[in-house]
Amino acid sequence: MKALISSLTTAASPAGEVPEALVSFPSFTGFLAEPARLAWMAAAHPARKGTAPQPPSFRAGMDALVRRYQREASLPGVSPFNRLANDRGWVSERMQALGVATARILRDDFALQHLREALEGIEACVIKPTQAHSSRGVMSLRREGELRFTCLQQRRELTLVQILDALYRDMREHQFPNHWQLEELLLPPSGLLRPVDDFKFYAFRGRVGLILQVARGVEGTRYRWYDRDWQPVVTGKYDDALEPTLLPPHDPVAMLALAERVSAALPAPFCRIDLYEARQGLVLGELTPEPGTYHAFGEQADRYLGAMFEVAQHH
Repeated sequence: MKALISSLTTAASPAGEVPEALVSFPSFTGFLAEPARLAWMAAAHPARKGTAPQPPSFRAGMDALVRRYQREASLPGVSPFNRLANDRGWVSERMQALGVATARILRDDFALQHLREALEGIEACVIKPTQAHSSRGVMSLRREGELRFTCLQQRRELTLVQILDALYRDMREHQFPNHWQLEELLLPPSGLLRPVDDFKFYAFRGRVGLILQVARGVEGTRYRWYDRDWQPVVTGKYDDALEPTLLPPHDPVAMLALAERVSAALPAPFCRIDLYEARQGLVLGELTPEPGTYHAFGEQADRYLGAMFEVAQHH
């Protein structure tokens, strides 16, 4: 652990290279198995030199990062990373350079009142808000007729009117803008007609701390957490909706490696990397620089992610 602390004072790592301090960072399970490894968290160290010895916190780190993005957005000629991550053109160009597949956008930035026109000529798609940070307002659709679609999440047929009612309701309840997009429908490797599971990697300059698996279906949304070694863990978030029967991806090593490669190439200390395992292979869903409800982690997970955040921020 002394090597971890001392390495905080080293020079920043080149883009695409994982900082040495993060390479040696233990998994969440390993961190909890040896309480002594947590001791350095409560002591002052170079990342917070001159400050009171407070334990690191992912909540606090994210709050500060969000404020930084807000300040940068007010500066002329500056595009903060959270804005770039929501720019489909920027993301597509970056991922193409890395050789990473992304979900194709079939229609971009339309209002719900134009959904019927947007759906013309499309047999299957996912509709979602352009500023989506969760499953709210997301529907996977397959056309059954001119104005009828099967919703994969609900496993039932819906009319266009019913779809619009549901989307308008989500938009009102969760207060996101009336800007929507249609994305290609990805199916799981099995080819079954159901939404692919979403694997969300909490990644810090090329090192993953935690992984969240999200499965959406008629019974609701179910979750499972893993550490970077794909060992199931409890984080204090979504504890009431955890589903131990969810299976990890067919090739977890390859998926983790892809998430870390994407993370290492980004100009930010933290970004959640959202990946799908689809029939055509691994696909990037989104870059999420500001995950929703990051305040909901339990104390241990918050400290662990907070420690990774601090190491990443100072390299």
